[in-house]
Amino acid sequence: MTNVVEEIKDRLAIEDLVGQYVQLKKIGRSFKGLCPFHTEKTPSFIVSPERGIAYCFGCNRGGDIFRFIQEMEGVDFSDALKLLAEKTGVKLEQHRFQQPKVSGDEREQLIQLYEKVTRFYESQLWSTEKGSKVLEYLRRRGLTDESIKAWRIGFSPDSYEETYQHLLKEGFTKKMLVSGGLAMTPETTVEKIYDRFRGRLMFPIFDTLGRVVAFGGRALAKEQEPKYLNSPETPVYHKSSILYGFYQSKPGLKHLEEVVIVEGYMDVIASFQEGVTNVVAPCGTALAARQIRLLKPFVKSLALCFDTDMAGQEAARRAYELAQEFEVGVKTVVLPEGKDPAEFALNHKGELAAVMKQAVPYADHFYKRLLETFGTADLSAKKAILNDFLPFFSQLKSAVEKDEYVRRLAHDLDLKEVQIYDEIKNFKLPVNHPARFHSAVGTGEDPVQSRKRSAEELLLGFLLEFPRVGKLFAPKIAEEFFSEALKPIYKAISQQYNDHGFESVQDIMEALPHELKENAALLSLYVAEKYGEVSEEVVEKELAALASHVQKKRMDGLRRDLHKQLTTAEKEGNKDLSHDLLKQLNETHAM
Repeated sequence: MTNVVEEIKDRLAIEDLVGQYVQLKKIGRSFKGLCPFHTEKTPSFIVSPERGIAYCFGCNRGGDIFRFIQEMEGVDFSDALKLLAEKTGVKLEQHRFQQPKVSGDEREQLIQLYEKVTRFYESQLWSTEKGSKVLEYLRRRGLTDESIKAWRIGFSPDSYEETYQHLLKEGFTKKMLVSGGLAMTPETTVEKIYDRFRGRLMFPIFDTLGRVVAFGGRALAKEQEPKYLNSPETPVYHKSSILYGFYQSKPGLKHLEEVVIVEGYMDVIASFQEGVTNVVAPCGTALAARQIRLLKPFVKSLALCFDTDMAGQEAARRAYELAQEFEVGVKTVVLPEGKDPAEFALNHKGELAAVMKQAVPYADHFYKRLLETFGTADLSAKKAILNDFLPFFSQLKSAVEKDEYVRRLAHDLDLKEVQIYDEIKNFKLPVNHPARFHSAVGTGEDPVQSRKRSAEELLLGFLLEFPRVGKLFAPKIAEEFFSEALKPIYKAISQQYNDHGFESVQDIMEALPHELKENAALLSLYVAEKYGEVSEEVVEKELAALASHVQKKRMDGLRRDLHKQLTTAEKEGNKDLSHDLLKQLNETHAM
């Protein structure tokens, strides 16, 4: 395994991989860019070719190429290995991925389960009499056979047991079918189960690697409720972290730097048929912060193509407010006749791509719609416009944009600009307004705080980053200075100094054991970024100060521990032990 990992690293430079997701600028021996993991204005994301790592000191996320892909794509190490092996042309051992009927941990079993059931649903669509009727329905809706096959659309038979009985024969257990969301049980046990998606049109939902991880099932009969039934959350599916069509859209997103966000599975597929290959949809829920973070490394703007009804417009407004925290542009696409993309594509062949390109800035669209809705004829209309626009206005980040809308409001409402500014000054968001929560918590997660490094970590970082001075200090530093987590790194550094006397960071990194390289590289990089280019005299002073601090901290901790033991021994009347502990305590004060 180690040989495969190292071969992949030899073939793929960290800066080349990260550059596919982040715009990087060369700064000295490293590269800098805006962090893809959290929103920031000043770059704190560093890519170090000589250390082979990419790391953000703002949110403390990143690592080598494997850790970076795990963070960016939301996959585990095994999946990152497969993805990077494919990118670099490295052949993995075939036997590692040849699975028996059901094997591996829960995540791997679920992936196998969804692949098996997807094939079953496809066969039901293409090879059964009832499926042929569903196939005709899809064709009437405008989908081609090529699209149906490409998106792996299927049909779940209208039976309480046909699907699950097929999967039991494939080696899956009832418990796995229930935990995977394919079957349900009316009891607390899983002895009696029934198919969740019976009699539905099945849309597989793909993860960032193109694997099926969930399903959206559309009702085919009028009396079926709900119209769309989606998979529950599982270890491999979190609906707020996945976008339908993202895997298929990635090439288009990178090329166009814009994403079109629609509401439904059919909208995505119909758009692709019409040549719009940068389109995604949330999976049965409102757009979430994690989904925007997933898109941000690929795009500079979002184009919202939601329904024109009240629910669709409210969803667009929430999406706009949420996007402000990520500093991406937001546009809106208004389709003629209030159609959704699938309907428009069906009735206006070859026109959808051109209409999508006519997206306008969302703020302009929202402002225009307010004027059309309320008019400007009387005072009550003007107040209504201000009441609706000011919460929206409060989310604007650009001072230039704010000034522009103040001028527009003053002109269109026949008011003075100073009156508008007075209204803005006195305006307070309602307590339950969504924008209040967006501004308070940003992306819906804890505020980013940079973790301070301990003196132990800094000491190791200096030993790594400045080997010419570090090798003189290493023998003077005791192994006991370091915690159990850091001791292996110190011992490896000392050993390398003794054996080779390295002169460069890169030489030390290459010689360290594989399992220590990433943590060692992060410590070295932290020191490099914090201290920059400094003289050996400064390095020597810092090392001396850090060593003294770490030693004092260690001795203070030892004294506290001895004091506790001494107190306990005295309470228990153990004179011999008390005498021995007191002697040890006096010795620490003499050091």
